[in-house]
Amino acid sequence: MKIPFPILSIAFLWALLFSNASVGQSTEEFHQRLNYVDSLAKRQPDQAFLMATEIVELGKQQNWDTLVGVSQLIRGKILFQFGLFQPASEAFYEAEHIFEQENLISHLAQTHNALGELYYKIKSTEDALQRHESALKLYQTIDDASGVAETKSFIGGMYEKMGAYPKALAFQREALLLFEDIDHKEQLAFVHENVGSIYEDLEQYDSALVYFQKAYELNFEIGDSLSLISNLNNLGDVYRKTMEAERGLKYSLEAAQISARLGFLDQQKSAVVDISKAYAEMQDFSNAYKFLEQSRELSELVYSEESARQIAIQEAQNHLFTKNQQIKQLEQMRVIDARLKWALLFLVALLCVLGWVIFNRQKLKIRSNKNLLEQQKETLAVKERLISTEKQNRKLLELKMEAEEQAHSKALTAQTLHVIDKNQMLEDIQLRLRNILEEEPKEQKKKIRNLIKQIDYNFSHDTDWEDFKHSFEKVYQDFFRKIQQQSGGLTPAEMKLASLMRLNLNSKEIASTLGISMDSLRISRYRLRKKMKLEKGESLQQFLLCI
Repeated sequence: MKIPFPILSIAFLWALLFSNASVGQSTEEFHQRLNYVDSLAKRQPDQAFLMATEIVELGKQQNWDTLVGVSQLIRGKILFQFGLFQPASEAFYEAEHIFEQENLISHLAQTHNALGELYYKIKSTEDALQRHESALKLYQTIDDASGVAETKSFIGGMYEKMGAYPKALAFQREALLLFEDIDHKEQLAFVHENVGSIYEDLEQYDSALVYFQKAYELNFEIGDSLSLISNLNNLGDVYRKTMEAERGLKYSLEAAQISARLGFLDQQKSAVVDISKAYAEMQDFSNAYKFLEQSRELSELVYSEESARQIAIQEAQNHLFTKNQQIKQLEQMRVIDARLKWALLFLVALLCVLGWVIFNRQKLKIRSNKNLLEQQKETLAVKERLISTEKQNRKLLELKMEAEEQAHSKALTAQTLHVIDKNQMLEDIQLRLRNILEEEPKEQKKKIRNLIKQIDYNFSHDTDWEDFKHSFEKVYQDFFRKIQQQSGGLTPAEMKLASLMRLNLNSKEIASTLGISMDSLRISRYRLRKKMKLEKGESLQQFLLCI
């Protein structure tokens, strides 16, 4: 048995579409196949619809939104072709939503045009015009000349249906110029037919014939049989309206023959109606009645075929929906079973891990406690050693400080005694020189006086004071600062006197060290007492010893 070529091509495409789905194909490959499905929709709409629906489901499973949108646009066009306007609008709206999210301007414009055609069919011409105008703006933003031309042709058609013929002609002519620039013959033929239809409505049949003839020639050149039938029907209709019924009959008969051969019942019915009218114009009522009956039979066939197609489409959709629901249920059950299995495995693993963790924690706890006790023992031992060391260091420090203090005290005492001896020696020298001064001649007296002055000068500028002060401050820290604060300010001589009294020296030793007489010492002590602001009866010596 020989299998028809269309069935072979459909079977081949079906296998091509889904044979490698499990391997994972790119969306670009599927878009190429969708273009084939779109072209198949004109010849085999039933099969094209089923294939587009399958691609929609596949796209949803793979999260290919663009693929779903394009497939829904094709499905919507096929449903619209079958007169299923409600499901067609749902498909268009879903495609529109996807294209808006993905910012696919060209596809969104196509969807606007498709919805415009749908709105016109449900008697909403103004809404249809708005959709086409929206499509025009989108095409203009992306500079798509073909889309702009096609949309302007749609807008012209809407103005024609609204009776605004000048606007309709203006848009259709703009579309013609654009299609001529891009040499798009199929669309050129479509626009020529639209312009011819406008002139036919205006009863300008000569102009209508010119444009219908141009459309016929273009469709004949590109081999578009379906459009040729429409052109022939239009030419026959115009000739019949211009009282050339016999000439028009030839075109109508040719249109009926081609449509019958290709199985286009709807176009065949239109041609047969025109044939019946032509015979009626020619007063051949027998043939007119015969073709009128034939048109009635064709109408029934067309209605039956459309009903059968609509039922088939709806059954296919229901079948596909049921299958998808079953697949989803099975998938959900599989997911639930897998989750339960993994949950049980996880629970068992968790119990094992918990047991192992508890065991190891107890083991670690015991070991940790043991280590902690050992560390505490070691810490205590270290602390004891540190305390012992610290005690030893403190004793050593105290001994060192005591030794240093004794050393400083000895040094200070030695220095003081040195000063006392020095001053005593100077006093002896001074006394001798005075004696010599009385016995020697006048010139010697002058020299001896100079020597006495030099010794007196050394008494008043004793360079050993700074060394004494430095040693004194090491032993008696802050002594000078405290007496300065108490008195409000002492002279260097007064500070020397206070320091010698703090060393607990007697009056003779102090007078000898300072190089002054006892009377001068008493006066100095009185001034120091007054500056220290001591009460009457309070001992200056005792006060200084307490600082």
